[in-house]
Amino acid sequence: MKIEYDNNLYKEIANFKINEIVRVTNRKGIMSDIHITNIIKLRWHELQLLISIGTDGFSKRVLLYREYSSKKVISESTINGKALTSDESREISDYIEIYRACDCEKHHEVNKIITQRSIWNQFRTIRSLNDHREYKEIEGIQPQYFEIICNILKISGGHGLPLDNYRKY
Repeated sequence: MKIEYDNNLYKEIANFKINEIVRVTNRKGIMSDIHITNIIKLRWHELQLLISIGTDGFSKRVLLYREYSSKKVISESTINGKALTSDESREISDYIEIYRACDCEKHHEVNKIITQRSIWNQFRTIRSLNDHREYKEIEGIQPQYFEIICNILKISGGHGLPLDNYRKY
């Protein structure tokens, strides 16, 4: 399916704001996470993973825009992957925003900033008390969200002590 280019529609799509994190799987079964904030800024590879129909970038962007702008609940038949809940997306986005705004290099720096600011209550969905052998009940985030954040920021977990256990709080 090809949708003819329309400059007005392109501008409409460019001004449409989204804050959605979608976990997708490629043909080889490898999972990745895509943080959608602006459909226009999505790369071809991300568009391919998100939506199977549409023969070119503009068509795929239009189809994504129509889906996101018309519904609160996104149709799984149109968009490939599984979207996080709105709370998960918001908290992960806020966590990433702190990382970027404070020029952090390691994820644990964000945890430290959140602790210093006493704002862990803003991260009720993703937060956890982590056990790193010698250090127990360290405020941090749950492993599944840690993985998503590392994927989005293109960072690794670092060389710290591995996580032995965690509990939500």
